[in-house]
Amino acid sequence: MSSRIPITLAGLAIVLSTASALYSAHALREQQQLVDHLNGQVARIQPYAFSRSDLDALLSRQSLAVAPPAAPEAPPAPMKRESAPIVGERRYGDATAQFSLIEYSDFECPYCKQYFAVPKAVVDSSRGNASVVFKHVPIHGEASRREAFAAECAAAQGGNDAFYRMAGAIFSSTAGNGTGTEKPLAVIASSIGLDGAALSRCIDNQEPLQKVKADFREAVELGIKETPTTIVRHNPSNRQVVLSGAKGPEDILRAMAKLVQGNGAAQ
Repeated sequence: MSSRIPITLAGLAIVLSTASALYSAHALREQQQLVDHLNGQVARIQPYAFSRSDLDALLSRQSLAVAPPAAPEAPPAPMKRESAPIVGERRYGDATAQFSLIEYSDFECPYCKQYFAVPKAVVDSSRGNASVVFKHVPIHGEASRREAFAAECAAAQGGNDAFYRMAGAIFSSTAGNGTGTEKPLAVIASSIGLDGAALSRCIDNQEPLQKVKADFREAVELGIKETPTTIVRHNPSNRQVVLSGAKGPEDILRAMAKLVQGNGAAQ
């Protein structure tokens, strides 16, 4: 009996070693398949010929401060709010996806207007591997601020789907650089099936103010000085790549492949 025990233990060690090697090979194959898929997507997409913008403005010189209203002659009646203060992230795609494309954008930035569809297209072609999170950096004055509020007020009515529909409609209706939308924001909201009057009250009540300020503050703290800027984050490894300017989808896909291969800065 004693002579058979070492043979049995040795055999078990060989089995465990073989199983471990097979598991590692399987994991590597899965990683390589994802890299191959991303590289294949790059090969099929024509590059976007976007012009690069100069810095719109240094964020440190910008402010979301709202001028206080003139003091009323009599105490005002309590303001009726349409909803609770607006919070939450504005995500397009699966929150559990392994990649997050965090987009810092401004509705009055012409390059942001051109770029808006690009991360969404990457998400749509990623087979569930990516999602977009939109962050507000309203640096073109009052028009930027009200449009950011409008998109958030749309989200208050219909969630992230309404947010992205309203965002697309705003971008389509403005020439950018602080000119504002061709149509009133309430009319735009009504045209996509939202309650325009409620959206106007939400904007006037400044319900999204804290949400928009939080996004802006985050951009400042990260040192972002150009819109659009996209942080491509690989959630399992917490590594990321920063892409400044209106990049094409192939740039995002290359960044994703780079992160899968273990490159990029740790968050």
